[in-house]
Amino acid sequence: MRSAFAVSTLQQLQADGWVATSDTLLAVCASDSESEVFERLGFYAVTLSNLNKGLTSRESGPHIWSYQDVQNLSYPDSSFDHVFVSDGLHHCESPHRGLLEMFRVARRSVIVFESRDSLLMRLATRLGLVLEYELSAVISNDFSHGGVNDSEVPNFVYRWSEREFEKTIASFHPMGPCRFRYFYSMNLPAERLSHNTNRLKSLALRLAVPIASLLGSLAPKQSNSFCMVAQKPEDGRLWPWLEMHEGGLRFRQSYANSPPPETKSR
Repeated sequence: MRSAFAVSTLQQLQADGWVATSDTLLAVCASDSESEVFERLGFYAVTLSNLNKGLTSRESGPHIWSYQDVQNLSYPDSSFDHVFVSDGLHHCESPHRGLLEMFRVARRSVIVFESRDSLLMRLATRLGLVLEYELSAVISNDFSHGGVNDSEVPNFVYRWSEREFEKTIASFHPMGPCRFRYFYSMNLPAERLSHNTNRLKSLALRLAVPIASLLGSLAPKQSNSFCMVAQKPEDGRLWPWLEMHEGGLRFRQSYANSPPPETKSR
């Protein structure tokens, strides 16, 4: 987990009134790092969940642990104010399904930290400076888990874009306008630098670090890590072509003669 980035982002969301320490929060694909972040920021109504039974059976300060598969959460719709994940969706065999399960059980918003599919990251992948498949996670867990669906099979590192995030949620929730926000950070591969035994690749990484840092400052969207936030429509707001009727949604027929609306939301 990229704790410093998570802390600064959550603090900004708090300052802007998007989240509060009294809100209920579910963290999926979570570890002790998430527990430390939430405790540091004063969040107390937190449930931490993971597919790893060894993690979800432990005690962790004031927070609740629950065994959950983010791709098939056991909670009813709108069970938590917010649902949070940090670098966990790319371990799913279907990252999009994991995201939509998060959105389903969230009452107000989802907060997602993942790798960004930037031009810089595509170049780094093509040059072999970053991995397409996360072998290191399985190796560091004694070759027993840490891969796709927490198995010993290394997962593909799925990287997101802002547009893909918005399209995925709009397809699942076509009833009303969501609000979206993004935060960016350059996560430099310090661990890979210290453990890389290939001298040529290690040198290339060391040379790339200051260049990547500069690019991240000048062009934030080229950063390799970002946070995607989707806030559900407040007060059940609907698109103008929809209306409630007998407890369900239907197309508002009078809208057929209305001028086209502005459908983009922020």
